[in-house]
Amino acid sequence: MEGFPLLEIELAVDENAKNNCKVDGVTITKELGYITAKGNKDLWVSIYDYHLSQKASETSFKEIPKEITLLALFYPLEFNGFIDEIEIARDRVNYENVELRFNFSWDFEKWKKPYSIEEFAEAMEYTASQYKNQYVRWVQQDEVISNGCHISCNNFSEDETITSVIEKYIPIIEEIYQSANKSLVERSRKESMVSFFQFPEQVRVPCEQYLIYFVEFLKDIGIQATADIGHEAGKVIFAVTPESSEIALTKIREALNVYLQLPINLSNMNFVNMTIGPREQQLLANIHHLNGQLMLSNALVQAQREIIENQRITIDQQHRVIDSSILQQSILKDSNLEEDNEELLAGTVSLTKYKGNGFEINTPGIYRWIKEKLLNQ
Repeated sequence: MEGFPLLEIELAVDENAKNNCKVDGVTITKELGYITAKGNKDLWVSIYDYHLSQKASETSFKEIPKEITLLALFYPLEFNGFIDEIEIARDRVNYENVELRFNFSWDFEKWKKPYSIEEFAEAMEYTASQYKNQYVRWVQQDEVISNGCHISCNNFSEDETITSVIEKYIPIIEEIYQSANKSLVERSRKESMVSFFQFPEQVRVPCEQYLIYFVEFLKDIGIQATADIGHEAGKVIFAVTPESSEIALTKIREALNVYLQLPINLSNMNFVNMTIGPREQQLLANIHHLNGQLMLSNALVQAQREIIENQRITIDQQHRVIDSSILQQSILKDSNLEEDNEELLAGTVSLTKYKGNGFEINTPGIYRWIKEKLLNQ
């Protein structure tokens, strides 16, 4: 479909016809999205199809048809299950002003967070207000959160593509969301010490197992507590709750910092000639297990890198062999085409090399040599 505009509007020619929207030549049907049916201005276009949304997002802002005042694209974000739609909206007062919106939506019946949707919206609004220098703002349609909310962004030029602006703002949106979520989790677990971790997937399980054993470490130093692990937006949430409210959470935080340093500090120590009890042996066993899993993970990553590097070398060698073969064939063809000959009598006679049994006479060369000698006399 080369040659089609990425985003195109076909306006209805009469009252009985309908407006059409095309993305890269594909008409948006009701299975792919919708467009407001009548009128030649103030059109709302929504695209449900993921691939067509991606294609439409390659459009620059100045290339968006002027008839469109609201363009919604299906654009789910990996870090956040609340955002799956991006909107490009024109200001109805100043038509040239355009903003990009990250729309938030959720299922009220399936909400299972330790905080309410209203608390989440308040935290997002407060956190976003700390990013005014990034030209973002939290917008709630009205006091009822169910009527919709979004983060608005407007610091871009009309020459930029929708995709480039989305990718520019995604890290900011993620940072706002993670910060708001962290404050909400901590607020909902006031009686607990809460920490957030982000482990590589290949070592996530042994790292989480090591965190769980922290409760035993606390018991050994005289603190009774419970721990639980949760997952939110790709992060591990580790919460430790002391059984006694008299235990300061700062003490548990300090103990955790020490505990997290043990795999590094004790990895090179020799305990062969030391007398240690069962608890210490269990702790060392957990440390060695964690370090072993980390070493195994690093070895697997290194092996994968070596496989990729070997594949790259093999491909390069194959390319060189192919290039060399093509070059040799080209030389052979050229040598066959460049057969030495000398035309006489306006091309009616042509001298060529004479090959005999074990010898070759370059007749054209002899002719040119004699001709040159005669001309120089």
